[in-house]
Amino acid sequence: MGRRHLLERCRRAVDAGVGVFLLGEHGVGKTALAKRICDGRTGDEAIYLPHCSPVKELLCSLLMECWRRGVWELPDGAESDEASVEKKVRRFDQKAALTQAVKALQNAGKSQKPVVIIDEFEGSSASVVRACRHLAPHATLIVCGASEKPGQRPFLFGFEKIEVARLSKSESEELATRLLGEFQIAEGERGALLRHVVEAAQGLPRVIHELVSRAAKRGDVSLRGVRREEVHGHTTVDMTPALIIGACFLLALRYAVRGLGDADLPALAGISAAGFMVLRFYAYRMSRPQRAAN
Repeated sequence: MGRRHLLERCRRAVDAGVGVFLLGEHGVGKTALAKRICDGRTGDEAIYLPHCSPVKELLCSLLMECWRRGVWELPDGAESDEASVEKKVRRFDQKAALTQAVKALQNAGKSQKPVVIIDEFEGSSASVVRACRHLAPHATLIVCGASEKPGQRPFLFGFEKIEVARLSKSESEELATRLLGEFQIAEGERGALLRHVVEAAQGLPRVIHELVSRAAKRGDVSLRGVRREEVHGHTTVDMTPALIIGACFLLALRYAVRGLGDADLPALAGISAAGFMVLRFYAYRMSRPQRAAN
C-alpha cells in the first residue's frame, strides 16, 4: 500500500550492494517491506534475524539459518539434528562464532552477496554493532529501526536511509477494505466497521492486520468484535499508588520510632525519593498486561 516507490529504492540499493536502513515507528511496516525486497531476486531469500542482542544471539541465529540452508556446517563435520547443532553452536565463544558466521556468509555468497535483515536495530548493543561491522563486507545488510542512536551512526554511514511513514487515510481504507472483504459482514455495519478500523489504526498497517485477524480468530468480525480486540485495548498494573503508600508507611514508622527531632530525616527522605523513582520504573516495566473491561 503506497510503498512501491520505497520498494524500488530498496531493491536498487541491494542490487548495488549498498546497505539499507529502514527508519520508522513500530507497526509502520518496515519488516514487511524488508522481506519483500528480495522477491524475484535470484538465489535464496533474505536471512531474517529478529531483535538479536546480545551479540551471541545474533551470531547463533545467523549460523543456524545458514545451516538450515546448507551453506554452512559444523567445523567437525558431524551430521546431527537441528537441536544438537544449535546446542553445539551456542557453545562457541564470541570470536569463534563470528569467524564461523563470516565463513557461512562467504559460502552463501559465491554468486552474489547474501542479504541479511536485522530487525529492531535501535535496541542493538555496541557489541552487536561491532559484529555487524565485521559481517557487512560479506553480506548486504538491511536494518530496521524506530530510531537511530548516536553510537550507531558511524556504522550506518553509507547506508541508503529510507524513512517509512504511516499510511494515508485513503491507503488505510484500501488496506482495511481488502482485509474485511474476505468476511461476511452486514452491509449496514460494514461502513461503520471500516471507519473504526481506520481510526483505531491511525495509519499503521500492522494495527489494521491485528485488529482484523484477532477478531477473525474469535469468529466475530464485527464492530463489537473488533472493538474488543483493540491492539491497545489493555491496561497495565500501575504500581505507583502502592509504592507511594509504602513510602508513606515507612516514613510514618520512622517518625513513630525516632520522633520528630530525627536529624537523619532529610537524608532518609532523599534516599526514599530516589529509591521510589527506581522502583517505579522497574515496577512499570514488569507490570503484567491486564485485559480492559469490555
